Amino acid sequence: MIFDNIDFHNVEEMEKCDKGYILWRVPGNLRMHLSKEAAERASRYNTGVELRFKMKSDKVKVILRAEPIEEAQVAYIYHGTFQGGWMNSSKVILQEDTAIEIEKPAKLSELQEIAGEHRLGFDPAVVRIVMPYGLNYYVGVEGEVEPPEKEETPRLTYLAYGSSITHGSLGLASPFSYVFRISQLLHCDYINMGYAGLARLEEEMAEYLCERKDWDFATLELGINMLSDEFDIELFESRMKRFAEIMAADGRPVFVTDIYGFNDKWQQKADRYREIVKEYASDKLIYVSGLDLLNNPAFVSADMIHPTAEGQLQIADRWAETLRQRLFPILSR
Repeated sequence: MIFDNIDFHNVEEMEKCDKGYILWRVPGNLRMHLSKEAAERASRYNTGVELRFKMKSDKVKVILRAEPIEEAQVAYIYHGTFQGGWMNSSKVILQEDTAIEIEKPAKLSELQEIAGEHRLGFDPAVVRIVMPYGLNYYVGVEGEVEPPEKEETPRLTYLAYGSSITHGSLGLASPFSYVFRISQLLHCDYINMGYAGLARLEEEMAEYLCERKDWDFATLELGINMLSDEFDIELFESRMKRFAEIMAADGRPVFVTDIYGFNDKWQQKADRYREIVKEYASDKLIYVSGLDLLNNPAFVSADMIHPTAEGQLQIADRWAETLRQRLFPILSR
C-alpha cells in the first residue's frame, strides 16, 4: 500500500497508535478467522515488510520505532538489489523514535548499468528499507520521496506461506531468510506470509492467498506448527486436504514442502505428516520433500527445530533450483 509517498510492501493495513503506525500484513476480515495470537501478534510482525521509495531530495530520514523483543531489531538498506555501502547498510531500530538517514548513492548511474547488464529485478534508484521480523512501528518521513513505478520493480512475484522458518527465525537477518534469498536468485519480488508458530492451514488463509492477485507462483511449507500435542493427525489431514484443494483451484504454480529435518521429539508424528502432505500435494500441486531441502543436523540451531543461517541458505539454494527448472518458461519471459 502507498502511504506518505512510500510503498509499504507486504502491508495490507496501517493503524495509527500512540507509538506510530502498526503495519498489518493481512486485513482485519482475515484476522478475525485466525487464532488470537495469529490475529493480534503474528499478523503485525514485520516479516517481509519493506518500505520502498525513490528519493527526490538528496537526503531522506525515515523514522521508525521498535517494540521490546529478545533480538535486536535491525533494518537493512538496499538500493534496488544492492546492499547499502559502508556504514549505510544496516541500522538498529530503538524503542524510541529512530531516524534512518539515507543518502542518494554517489554512483547511481553505474549501479543502474550493472543492474541492466545482469537483469536484476529492481532499479537501484528504488530504496528498500528491509524491516526486521519483529514488531516495529512507522512514525514518519522527512525529505521528498515518491513511490517506485511498476517497471522499476521485478516483473514476477513469489509468495511464500509457512511457519517461523518461512518467517525467517534464526536466519540472523531478514535478507538471510530463504524467501528473500530465493527472490534474489530468481530476480523476482516476494511476499512473505510466514506465521511464526501459527501456520495452521486455516481454510480462510488459503482463500485469502488465492484472492490476492499480486503473485505469480507460491511455495507452501506445511506441518511443523501442528506437531504439538494440541493437534492430532486427523485434524492435520483434514486441514491439509482442504488447503491443497483451495490452492490447486487457483491455477497458478504452487510448490509444497513438508517438514525439514529437525533434531527434537515428534519424529514419528513428523514422518506421518510428511506422508499426508505428499499425498494431497502430489495429487494437485507440485510436491518437494522437506528432507530433500534440508536434512543436516548440523544446520539446525540449539533449539533443535529451526535451521541456522546456513540451513536457511541451503533451503534457498535447493528450492530455487527446483523452482527455476519447473518455472523456466515463466522466469525467462
